[in-house]
Amino acid sequence: MSRERRVSPRKVCMVPLRFRIIENTNRKIGVEAGAAEERRAVKSAVALGVLDGEAINLSERGIYFRARQALRVGDPLEMFLTLPRELTGRDSEQVRCSARVVHVDHGLDQRGLIGVGAAVERFETLIATRNWGN
Repeated sequence: MSRERRVSPRKVCMVPLRFRIIENTNRKIGVEAGAAEERRAVKSAVALGVLDGEAINLSERGIYFRARQALRVGDPLEMFLTLPRELTGRDSEQVRCSARVVHVDHGLDQRGLIGVGAAVERFETLIATRNWGN
């Protein structure tokens, strides 16, 4: 049995999300062997636009989700989701997060979705609602 390495606890949730693969400007495209395949992969990722997925669990440092799109370890992502009241302790919040794929479970579930683990680099609240009643 492996030892749990997570610092922040995971919360189970089933929340729809949208994400896009961000072009990784740190990649040196065209330098190594296999550069044509790398160029095609980057071009296709940029061309995909916004994709749909479903968060399965999340913490302040990571998110595990399912999606139809095959992702690769290292892919930088921009993700959009609404954190439910059960997770925020207050009203639900729309957030954007920057993340990087750290593992991919290639086995498909019943709906043809793959599992993806991503390390969250930053959470950002998109819409701050103001309760004018207080």
